[in-house]
Order: sequence, then structure tokens, then C-alpha cells
Amino acid sequence: MADDTDLDIFFDLPGGDDFDDVTDLFADAAGDMSPEDILLTDGFTLLDAMSAFEIGEPRMDSGMLPEQPHSASFDPLSPMLPQEICWIMDRSFACEMEWHAGNSLSQTVYTLLYVHCLTDMNPDFIPRVPRTPADPLRPQELVTVVLRAAVFGLLKCCDLSWREMSKGRLFDNEDWQGEKCDISLLKNINAEQIIERLQAAGHWLRRSTLPDSDIEALCDRIELRMYILQLLKLDYTFNQTARRSLISASRERLQRISARDLEPPCPGSPAFSTFDPHITRRIPNFMPVRVIELMTMHETWAAIHALFAGWEQLCDLLDSPSISSWEAVGTVGVWSQTRQLHKPVIRSSIQSAIFDTSTVFGRHPTAWLIDRFFVETLGITYATVIRAVERSAEGTALPSMKDIERRLTKLTIYHAKSYWANPSRRRRYLMHSILEWQQAYDTLYKIALRVAPPDQECSDIVVSIPKAALFWRLVATREVILSGFHQDLYAPDERSIAYWHLAQVLEEHLKCIDELSVVIPKDSQTYEEFKFQFQFLTALQIMSTAMCALTSKQVTAPFRRTSLNFSRRYKWAFRSEFDDLAPIEPALNLISFRAHVTQMLQDEDYSPSASFMLAGDILQRLSESNIRGYSEKWAGERFEFVRSLADVCRGLSEATPTNQRTLNDFEPSKAFKWDPQVHPWFPVPHTI
Repeated sequence: MADDTDLDIFFDLPGGDDFDDVTDLFADAAGDMSPEDILLTDGFTLLDAMSAFEIGEPRMDSGMLPEQPHSASFDPLSPMLPQEICWIMDRSFACEMEWHAGNSLSQTVYTLLYVHCLTDMNPDFIPRVPRTPADPLRPQELVTVVLRAAVFGLLKCCDLSWREMSKGRLFDNEDWQGEKCDISLLKNINAEQIIERLQAAGHWLRRSTLPDSDIEALCDRIELRMYILQLLKLDYTFNQTARRSLISASRERLQRISARDLEPPCPGSPAFSTFDPHITRRIPNFMPVRVIELMTMHETWAAIHALFAGWEQLCDLLDSPSISSWEAVGTVGVWSQTRQLHKPVIRSSIQSAIFDTSTVFGRHPTAWLIDRFFVETLGITYATVIRAVERSAEGTALPSMKDIERRLTKLTIYHAKSYWANPSRRRRYLMHSILEWQQAYDTLYKIALRVAPPDQECSDIVVSIPKAALFWRLVATREVILSGFHQDLYAPDERSIAYWHLAQVLEEHLKCIDELSVVIPKDSQTYEEFKFQFQFLTALQIMSTAMCALTSKQVTAPFRRTSLNFSRRYKWAFRSEFDDLAPIEPALNLISFRAHVTQMLQDEDYSPSASFMLAGDILQRLSESNIRGYSEKWAGERFEFVRSLADVCRGLSEATPTNQRTLNDFEPSKAFKWDPQVHPWFPVPHTI
């Protein structure tokens, strides 16, 4: 047997084999380094070091072929049964909905291998002499005509969705994934041409000799794809009656498809080879991606139904003549713990309808927006506001009203759009808008100080003008604080402060509504809306005050640490730009919080349980009233949320102290659990 030296001739290493082992040398040198230190030679970066993990590491190398059973080879012209075509089309819908759910195209739509073989499936390029004897149960046209048209429709739907979502209303890699991986979504093919392909596929099916049940199942899926494509093709200016007809027809097809259970293909069917979840190893990717499991068909049909519900809501909103109706729909959608966030394409479409180039809320000029802003906040038209200011000025030089109009237009548009942003972006926008609303208030406030109204009517209007901006600044502040609870941002020792600040903001908000009611006509829709807001916010203020008292024990950190956390959490309220503006109310002061809590805890008559009971009674009466305001056809949803909040009040009333003595012994961490999935703002007793 040969010894080791005899094997050297078979291992001619590049550079020779006379190497020295330097492992110990490097180990000794590393001993003088801390765990996070790194030494790099000139020109060798951390990225270069990380690239060493790419070869052979499944998590980093999307091109690696892992050890797994070999899948059947894919033939794009393999004949299929009608049931197999239906199954493939159903799974293509699942792929599309997974993309709309936030996954990438390479994880979803691109896993359908027919996406990459459309040219091979072209019936014009296929020899007239079939490769295999014709099977009447598996006609070639099922693949080359029917399935090919469905894949064209799928890609064009993705293209139209991609175009909408890339308009800048949403954020790539945050709301959706826009990486195309250099694969065509048929951008240069007109949607009408693809609709004609889908219609031709339906005509071929109806003339075929396939069983009637198979023809009906395939036609339903072809028509569902065609209707979705048509809905995506429409812009917000399209006739809403026609859009509703498309939605109705789509729902009918969806209902028929989902009502019939489709059995999966038999084992060994070529249909299984049409999807490759590892396709990412063969296409260019911006980053490595993981394989995902597609949603079930029940979940897929539910996702498509939600898509139709979003388009229907857009129709209803475009038919609404008021800004506050959009705001009412948005707030209920944000507040509700049962309603899911709309698909990104729907949220982008609604934001496009709110403002696009020169029109607002679908079809109105920006001048309409300013007029509606004052009608829905003060109950009077913008022309009435201008007349009152001009009568009061009498030659006094005033800032340009055009500048004020532009500022209010921008703020109103972006406030409305924020309701259809993702929660984090919405909170971030609202925090920035608080300063801008205060700047608008400051400008209008200075105008009111410089003029001399000739009569009481003018005086009431002029004094109320700056309060219109104040009202919306308080709305934004309220939503920022509530979003912190909804997104579970507050630590246990921050909750009491947040509830206290919310109660202070609501108190100022109620005061503002009360003062604005002086000029609002009593028979107007604005007055009715403010009546609803006053009762709702009164109950919310009572609940917030009670929660502040109940959770005050959790503020256990030293005052300096609490003050630092407080400054960071509410940094949006301490911006230096506020220093040059009119004083902001309520002032945010941690010392005031301590004084307020001390006063409550020393009040022998204060009862959190009674407070929740009072708030619940107010909310229950409100939910049973007919105060619709601007909620219009969404009044039922708003009342339902009010009723759910009344139920929360009753639960908290039963689980909280009834007097001062039991309040001092109350332990919120043991009695409550905070879960935004149960309620976005308030805890529930542990026993529930």
C-alpha cells in the first residue's frame, strides 16, 4: 500500500504545498480584540467578507441546489384535463393574492412556469402535426388558447397593479414588493388586446365538445380574470354605475367558483410540475428570498372578495360629496380591530382619487376643497369667510389668502390620504402635520387679531376662522396618541402618561367644538356631525382619565429617566419651530401630569368604575341615536364601533375600583392585559 508521500504527485496545488499553519498565530492575535472588532486590509470591505457566505449557504445563495427530491420536468405543451387547467388557474389566483399580500413576484407569480414560456405556447408557432395522438379529453387548445390567455391576463393584472402602486403613494419594500427580476409583465401589450384573448378563449370553450360542467367551470375562471383586469384598467373618473356592474358580475363568478369544491389533480399529474417554488435560483433577484407556502383556496377567494369590497368602497366614496365622509370612513377603518387593511393596490387607488394632478376627491377642483373645508368645519362657505374678513379689515394689510388656501389644501389632502397609508407611515405623517396645522392656526389667528369686525356676526366668524385649523390639529394629535396604543408602542410606564395627554387633548378638543358651535347653523349637517363628535369624545375623555389613574402606579422610574423617555416619545411636540408660533394648547408638561395624578388619587369621591359606567352609558345612547352626521351610508359601521367601545366600558367598570381605598391597592399589571387585536386603545380584564 502506498504511503502518504506517494500521493503527493496527485495533488499539485497552485502555488505549491509548502504552507505553514498560522492558526495559532491568528488565535493569539484575536485574543487582544473585543468581540465586535474587525480588521480589514485596504480595499477589502465588510461586504467582501460577507460574500464568502454566499457559496453553498442556502440562506444566502439563492442559486444553490439543495438536496431535495427531483421534481418532474416541465413541458409547457403537456396536454391537460379541464380539471387540471382549473386547478392551475386557481393556484395562479393564489399567487396573485400572495403578491398583493406583500410577498415578491419571484415568490409568487413567477413560480408559475407558464409565465416564462408564453412564446412556446403560442398556437401560431406549434406544428400542425401534433407530437402525440390527439386526446379528446385533453385538447391542445386548453393549454395554447385557454390557459395561455389566463396567464396573459394574470401578468397584465400584475402590470396594472404595479403601475398603480408605483405612483409614489405607497412605499416599495414596505407596503408592497415591486422587484420585477427583469421579467416582462406585458407592459407594452394593451389591456384591450388581452381582454380580447380572454373573450376568444371563452368562445372556444363554448364551441368545444367538452362536458358542460367543465366548460362552465373554465368560463367562470376566464371571466373572473377578465373582470379583475377590467376593474384594474379603470381609473377613478370612470362611471361608478358601470364599475359597480363589473363588481357585481365579478362577485357572481367568484361565488359560483367558490361554491364548487375542486379536487386537486391526481398524483403524478403534469399540473404539479407547472409551479416551481425554487424559481428564484434561475432568475435575477435583488436579494435572496425564501420559499413561501401559498394560501389555501378558501383564503384566496376571501382575498379576492376583499379586493372587490375595496373597489366598492372607492365607488361609494367617489359618490360622496363631502371631505368628512371620507374622514369618517377612514377613522372607522383605522380604529376597527376587525377590519383588515385594504390591499396596497386599493389603498393607492383611493389615494389617487383623493388627489391626482389637479382634481380632488375624484372630480372636483381644489377650490371646491377649500369651500368644503370651511363648510364642514364652520358650517359656512368660503365666500362667507372672505366677506367677513374683508368687511373687518377695512384697508388693513393682510397675508395673501392664496397662500393660506394652498396650505389648507395640502394639509386637508394629506390628512385624508393618511387614512389609507400603512399604520406606521400614517403616524409619522400625522406627527409632522401637527406643526403645519399649528402654523396655519398661527397665521389665521394673527389675521383675526389685526381686524376689527363691524358687528357680532362678523366677529363670531372671524374668531372662529383660526379655530378651524385648531380643530384639525387636535384631531391629528388625538390620532397620534391613539395610534401609539394601536401599534403597541407604549411601555407599561408610558401608558399612564399617554392616557393623561390624551385626556388633556380631548378636553381642549371638546372646548374647540363648543366654541365652533356658535357659528355653525343648527340645522346643518356639520352641526349634527359635531354633536356626534362631542358625545363620543366626551366618553373617550372620561375613559382616558380613568385609565390614567388606574395605570399611574406603573410609572416607577426615577423622574429624570421618565423625563428623558417622555421627551423622546413626544419629540414631535417639542420641535423648536413651535417657539415662534401661538402657544399650543394643551401644553405638554410632565410636572402637570404628576400634579394631576396626585389630585385624582387624593379625591375621596373619585371612582374609576363609576367613570367607565358613565362613559358606557353615553356611548350606548349615542349608538342607539340617529345622529349620522357625515358618516352617511357608513353610519352603521361607526355605530357598531361605538357599541363595541360601550361594551369595553362595561367590562372595565366591573373590573376596576369603586372608591379611593381600593384604587390605592389596585395592580393594573395583574388586572389588565393590553392586546391591540382585542381592542386598539384599552385593555381588557384578565378574566375575559
